Amino acid sequence: MSKPHWNDWADGVTLVLQAIVYIPLLYIILMPWLCLVLVKLGRIPFLPGLFQAMASTGWLVASGVVGLVVLFVVVRSLVR
Repeated sequence: MSKPHWNDWADGVTLVLQAIVYIPLLYIILMPWLCLVLVKLGRIPFLPGLFQAMASTGWLVASGVVGLVVLFVVVRSLVR
């Protein structure tokens, strides 16, 4: 067994920070499209105003912009 390194705790902190950043980003990217599908199918389970509001053009555009930014950052880091 190897001797513990002084910064082994950083792996856990990195995981928590990534979750804090990426979970809201995934929500912003995916939720408007899911709401649009539900509104188009007429299957709104609860809070009808929320689903129509999330399926609006502004949220879909914001979702696309955030998705493109995330894609750009990921591709740029892979190319380097």
